[in-house]
Formats: sequence, structure tokens, C-alpha cells
Amino acid sequence: MKLTTCLILMGCVGTLMGSAPSVGVVKSTGDFRVDGSTIRGNSTVFEGNLIETSAARSTVQLGEAQITLLPNSSAKVYRDRTVLESGSELMRNGEKRTIEAATLQIACPDQNGVVLVAMGGPNNVQVFASSGAAQVRTAAGFLVASLSPGMGLAFTPQAGAPMSMKMTGVLESADGKYFLTDVTSKVRVEVRGADLAKFKGKTVQITGSIVPGVAAAGGASQVVQATKLEQLTTQAAKAAGVTGGVAAGGAAAGGAVAGGAAAATGGTILGIGVAPAVIIGGAVVAGATVGSLMAAGVISTP
Repeated sequence: MKLTTCLILMGCVGTLMGSAPSVGVVKSTGDFRVDGSTIRGNSTVFEGNLIETSAARSTVQLGEAQITLLPNSSAKVYRDRTVLESGSELMRNGEKRTIEAATLQIACPDQNGVVLVAMGGPNNVQVFASSGAAQVRTAAGFLVASLSPGMGLAFTPQAGAPMSMKMTGVLESADGKYFLTDVTSKVRVEVRGADLAKFKGKTVQITGSIVPGVAAAGGASQVVQATKLEQLTTQAAKAAGVTGGVAAGGAAAGGAVAGGAAAATGGTILGIGVAPAVIIGGAVVAGATVGSLMAAGVISTP
């Protein structure tokens, strides 16, 4: 009877472990919680575990990838992604993983890349590409921003307009098609609409919507149907951070600090002032004057 009971219990444990397979190991110099239970030192991580830190950071080793939850942070850990619920998360060597924050998906395609994601609130996501590039997409897969190393952006997902676009840059033409690379997000789109030819080579702001299911040409990430296109004045182009193209009045719009730093008028990203926002794919995106946050002590590595 005892043997039978023991075998039944072992079978139940095996079933539970089979439903939530081990995905890695978490360790910390202090206390942390796994699914509400306080642990000190290290613990095995299973699929879907919620890890919460307090005064100390915790590091999760997931194969070659490494996730570091900074103090006062929480995230659910899965084999192919983490879902950041609060605080900040640093991902290293996560080329096959994503970080989900609010309705956004953040990936670092470079093998040795490092990306920091911080939740400034329920609908405020801050991303800093420390080493390697980083890409930010909506839940539907539309590219919101393409960050180069050393670049940081703040995002506010807009649930009411998931397909909207508002971008600023120089309208270019190639092979009979028109393209624009947004000065803040660095997203390149193919632009379709009326009277585009008269704005070729000029600094413009376009308002439109993403055309789903249509492949973009010229290496662009998506197709945008422009509903409004406005040529910017020289002053407005400089304020937006445009470093090339002809603004209204015929003057070259150059000399501005890339990323919109010259127009920073409020808000912060990881303690750094940010520029006025634009709308990309239903998310408000703000550029930041990011030098080296790690060197400045804003971010410290494990």
C-alpha cells in the first residue's frame, strides 16, 4: 500500500514537472521570490515562473542567454521570452529571445548584444541598446523602432490607434517608389499616396496608416498610406533633428543633433531628457540624448 502511494505521488510530481519544464537557473546575492515563495541563493526556473526582486538583482541563465532583473523588478520567464511586468530587465546574448513589455516586443538580433528595458509605468516602456542593435515591434509584428548601439527611446503604446503612423524625415525616391526614414525611430517605410513627387528630397512630416499584408520595397519594414503630408520649415526640421533634405523656403535642414536632442522639452528616459514624441505603429516614440548611460552610472552591469 505504501509503495503504491509513493509511486502515485512520484507520478504526480513527474506530471507537474512535465507540464512546466525547466528553462534555466536563477541566482542572486540576496533574496528573491519565485511564484511568491522567498528564496535566497539560487533556484531552478520553470516555464512561466514569476520572478520578483527586492533590494538585490537576480540573474537568470537561459542557455547562452542571460537575463538580469534589476532591484524591485518582476518578470515571467519562458524558454523563448520574458514578460516584464515592472522595473527593469537587462538581456545579454538573447538573439533568439524577446522581452515583452506592455504591448511591445523587444529583440536584440546581435549574438553578443545587450539591451535594457525599463517599465516607467503600465504604458511607458523605455529601451536602451547598450551593445548591438535592438528592434521594437508591436504585438502584431509591425516595426516601431530600430535602435543602433548607444541609442535609447521611450514608448507609450496607444491602444486606440494600433495602425497609425506619424513620421518625420526626408522623402526619397528609388525605382519609382517613395521612402522615408523617421528621424527618431530610424524606421524606414515605403510611402504611398497622392502628389508625392513634388515632395521628393524635402523634409516632410507624414500622417497615415500601415497597410497590412503588403510587402514593402527597397528594404523598408512596411508600407504606409499617407493621408497627410506636410513640408517642414527649416526651423521645424532642425527641431525634429533632421540632418539632411530641403525644408520649406529652400534652406538645408542640417546641423541638428541626431535623435531630436536639440528639441528636448521635457520627459525622461532612464533619467535622460527626451525629445517631443512621434507616433509609429500606434505607439508614441520619443528620442533621447543618450551618451553612455553605463559610464555615467545610470546602468550598472552585473
